[in-house]
Amino acid sequence: MTPATQFDLALIGFEKETADLIEKIGDGLRLLKLNSLAEVEATLESTAFSPESIILVSHFCDGMTHLEAAQALVSTYEDVHVLFVTVDRALFDLKTLTKNGFQDTFLLPMDADRLEERIAKFKSSRIGGAYRKYKAIKVVDIQAGIKLPFDISTFLPMNHKYVKLTVEGVLSEKKFQILKQKTVNTVFVRTEEVGAFYEFAAQQMVNLGVSGLDAMSETERSEKFQSNVQELFRSFLDVTESTDLESGRDLLEQSKKVIESFVLKKTGMDLNRSFATVTGVRGSTYSHAQSVSTIASLLSMGTGIGQPTDLAIAGLFHDIGLVGTRDNLSVFDLPSLVGEDREAFLNHPKLSLKILREKRLILAPIIVDILEKHHERVDGSGFPAQLRGTKIPPDAQLLSYADAFEHLSRPKAGVASLSPIEIHARIAAEVGISPDVLQRIQNFLQKSAAESAAS
Repeated sequence: MTPATQFDLALIGFEKETADLIEKIGDGLRLLKLNSLAEVEATLESTAFSPESIILVSHFCDGMTHLEAAQALVSTYEDVHVLFVTVDRALFDLKTLTKNGFQDTFLLPMDADRLEERIAKFKSSRIGGAYRKYKAIKVVDIQAGIKLPFDISTFLPMNHKYVKLTVEGVLSEKKFQILKQKTVNTVFVRTEEVGAFYEFAAQQMVNLGVSGLDAMSETERSEKFQSNVQELFRSFLDVTESTDLESGRDLLEQSKKVIESFVLKKTGMDLNRSFATVTGVRGSTYSHAQSVSTIASLLSMGTGIGQPTDLAIAGLFHDIGLVGTRDNLSVFDLPSLVGEDREAFLNHPKLSLKILREKRLILAPIIVDILEKHHERVDGSGFPAQLRGTKIPPDAQLLSYADAFEHLSRPKAGVASLSPIEIHARIAAEVGISPDVLQRIQNFLQKSAAESAAS
């Protein structure tokens, strides 16, 4: 008997663009691609998968649904991971998908980073090598002048490379001050040294005598926050989740608990320190939501505009209506957007509210106003209703500012990083916020900068 051909990774029913992207991530793995019922049936008889292999299924398989594919796969193979990947929210039916054998589901582009990490980790275990060369950590979690059990690097976006800052494990006070002056809030450790970083951070908390959630490093707090945001998003986007009033109250209560634990408690301690930990992160859907929620709440505290809780809730869900569109779109991309991308972006404030209402969330009127109007501009050139002047609540303008600030603070390859004051100047010129709101934000930023320089 001819031995079965063995594979590590399979793609079933994918469009070419997504398949090409996944193939690039999994380069080096033994890859199988199938696109029809006939191909699947023939393959099941002659193909083997190594233990813990990944089979990714989408919904473009001729003559076979994704649910039928899952049933056939789980009844044929043991010790493999059958995962569903889709860009169609209508198919994001977690109960049905799990019932038919899928072990995890990825809604693109929202889950693109999570899918890449899943494949990259598997690739690392299969063929060796670190699945990610560097991990981001917060500058506030490290100390200058002492020997660290790991090395620290910074990312230079203009050159798209990492440069080591430590010498024999020591970050000099001079370099540390330069990071603060340049408002660099994130540095990097090599993947193989992440464990040493966590041990160091934990010991620092012990030395400070703190416990519970307060004992987390800012890096760990950010990771836990993102995990909670991910679970909230999946609940809101799951088309099978209950939509009665009780479930709506439960989802809103969950959202408030996340905000209380990771936004209000954090920003209430030290506004300046909080501002220094939340920006400068290379973004994903989840990190953008958590950062904008925190920035908006922080700006509310610092300027006296609106209520921090309202801004935090609005910030968390302001872009949920962009699900299914091209990843990492911002208001700065609008002039170049055409066709479906442009239409989706212009409609996303209304769609965000629609998704939340489908889940029967009873939101305060001001939160609805903030979500609906955060892309309006005082000169009437915004969207979706082209409102002008005082018809746009200051709270909504604050969220617009936080959204733009987060996008502009991200490190981008080939683009020089901007300081908070430089970001403020660009927002003032391009985002259509009232002079009064801008002045109050500028006063807060200047005060934060002065406190940071003095500390």
